[in-house]
Amino acid sequence: MYPVAIGVIDSKTNENWVWFMERLKEAIGTPPGLTFCTDCGQAVMHGVSEVFPHAEHRECMWHLVQNFKKRFSGKIFDDHLWASTYSWSKYMFEKHYQAMAVAKPKAMKYLQQTHKKLWTRSQFGTDSKVDYVTNNLAESFNNWIKEEKAKHIDDLMDTIRQKLLIKWNTRKKVAKKFVGKILPHVMQQLREDSFNLDIEVITEHDGVAEVCAKGGTGFRFVVDLRNMTCSCRAWQGSGIPCKHAIAYITSIPGEKLEDHVDECYSVAKFKAAYEGAIPSIPDKSMWPDATHGFFMHPPLLKSTAGRRKNRYKGAVEGGSRKKSKRHECPICHELGHHWYTCKNGSPADIAAMEADR
Repeated sequence: MYPVAIGVIDSKTNENWVWFMERLKEAIGTPPGLTFCTDCGQAVMHGVSEVFPHAEHRECMWHLVQNFKKRFSGKIFDDHLWASTYSWSKYMFEKHYQAMAVAKPKAMKYLQQTHKKLWTRSQFGTDSKVDYVTNNLAESFNNWIKEEKAKHIDDLMDTIRQKLLIKWNTRKKVAKKFVGKILPHVMQQLREDSFNLDIEVITEHDGVAEVCAKGGTGFRFVVDLRNMTCSCRAWQGSGIPCKHAIAYITSIPGEKLEDHVDECYSVAKFKAAYEGAIPSIPDKSMWPDATHGFFMHPPLLKSTAGRRKNRYKGAVEGGSRKKSKRHECPICHELGHHWYTCKNGSPADIAAMEADR
């Protein structure tokens, strides 16, 4: 997770999300391959489409499934819903999708009508080399600051800034220890994937090869080293060679796997990302007094959805069945009459009340 922008809003409304996206656009512009992954909240989706209409918009599969499970369930979805999400191939996606459509056509109609953003890898673009199907990174950030959320807003923001500063400096120190061309964890993954590959290269010419699984499963794939693509789409979608590409690369004497990984995974890019510094600031006691010409009132509390949790106590709990409607006299403090008919109070008090009236 790389910090880009943090905003504070009073509620998740269309207006607030548009405001945040406009501030984000001022910070990052509209770089090629810009991609958003959000939950299915209408406000955040409106903000993205309003400010970044040409960006690729994906929907978090975890949130989609939570909504889906409220309406539909069954083994057919256990077997095919997540499998369709992880499918890079359009053929494999359709295979899983049609299996669900035949068994539960209403469920697939619901998906088409209510979840129109991208939620399967088979529909992801290849400019962004991120293959995540959930936005768990955002949830990990929420968990990271969970214990700080009870603080006042200025203390909360200062704490987040300090936590990011510490994380930033830690990664900068780690980057200085990296050697080689590609990040160590990516190379480790490639080495593990290259073991015991059950794939053979049938033919190759000028950097293009046809590969298939040993034993003849009927599936063949075309690997292009120059364009860094495979017909399974996993290589160009993630930026990391798939198992078909690994089989072809390792069959060429002297060819290195690290030379076929997208540059976004390079050590140089990682070091460049943390080359700058988050400015250090003193504690709040030394901050200058702010004079904005207005007073910032706390936001108005709004009623939340759902049934109210507060209730009147019953008689057996020490409460009363009915709330008393009898009026209390402000002069004698007895119930059942008004001050102007009071017979037990002081005449002077009654006269004073009459004068105020």
